[in-house]
Amino acid sequence: MHNNQPRRYYRIDMTVLTRFIKDIFVANGCSENNADIMANVCIEADLRGHSIQGIDHIYSILRDLDNGVLLGDAAPRIISETGATLLIDGAGCPGYVGGVFATEHLIQKARRMGTASAALQDAGDLFMLGYYAEQFARAGLIGLVFTNTWPPRVHPTGGIDPVLGTNPLAIGIPTGGIPMVFDSATSTSAIGHVRLAGYHDEDIAPGIAIDADGAPTVNPYQALQGALTPMAGHKGFGLGLCIALLSGAMAGGELGSRLDIVARSREGTQGKRCHLFIAIDPAAFGDAAEARSRADVYLAEIKAGRRMPGVDEIMIPGERSAKVRKDNLKQGIPILAEVWNRICRFAADAGVDIPSVKGEQS
Repeated sequence: MHNNQPRRYYRIDMTVLTRFIKDIFVANGCSENNADIMANVCIEADLRGHSIQGIDHIYSILRDLDNGVLLGDAAPRIISETGATLLIDGAGCPGYVGGVFATEHLIQKARRMGTASAALQDAGDLFMLGYYAEQFARAGLIGLVFTNTWPPRVHPTGGIDPVLGTNPLAIGIPTGGIPMVFDSATSTSAIGHVRLAGYHDEDIAPGIAIDADGAPTVNPYQALQGALTPMAGHKGFGLGLCIALLSGAMAGGELGSRLDIVARSREGTQGKRCHLFIAIDPAAFGDAAEARSRADVYLAEIKAGRRMPGVDEIMIPGERSAKVRKDNLKQGIPILAEVWNRICRFAADAGVDIPSVKGEQS
């Protein structure tokens, strides 16, 4: 499978795209408030060049809304708390809605307590975890976000069956400038890269997936029927397992085959898909400004180091996406033609007006 044809994109104004996506969510049963949150957070991924976590995933949200797995008008609520913890019932809400609710409430609690954590139960996929981690960092806090993803896509070390999610984590750290934001799956590749390769009949990179029989494959369709490999072998398996236990078992959620069953269920089983947020206020350990200054000095030292041949700049996590976001705000958000055409079909099915956009470009 080889396709050397360039991928084609539309460039779409952020305001136009946000309104369009919000209208699609409203037309599919979401409240105005929820649709507004969902559209704004969803588009942030495309703005930053993380298209595999952006509007390409609207298909799965609309599918779950139609099946009753997600409830478009659900409102998260705090069901119990201690001085430094929050337990939040998402009530079947889309993940964007629950993630924003948890982040906003946890910021306030961490500022009071020095550190705090929140478990979000019964909410859909959070998608780009770095968005929430960055909100913590912009509020002057260190933020950690963990999620036990569904469906299972990753095989364990020595195994063949996909029993783990891609189970990402994100860490946001405040600095004197752009926050440092690390966001990574614990699989060798995010499943989105495999999905996009399938759209274009392209091979995937060697070493990131196995087929259903456990043999290495570069065919995206075989990979989707098989499993992704854990990042860095047993290390990625161990890290992904820890994230599953933290954001699943400890946070009150289901794991493994049980999660696969309840995640497809229309029953309002509280806790079926869970996420964990932790926030730390640097001011609890000393002068927050000095902490940021120390971070800035260290990051500057890293960037000033010797570069390998062909490398123009050493990039700090979060720096590239911030630059891409700035450029895309000016030029328009690049959306793959295949993704845009599919979104337009969803809009047409729901009776939503489709905006005219600039022509395709490679």
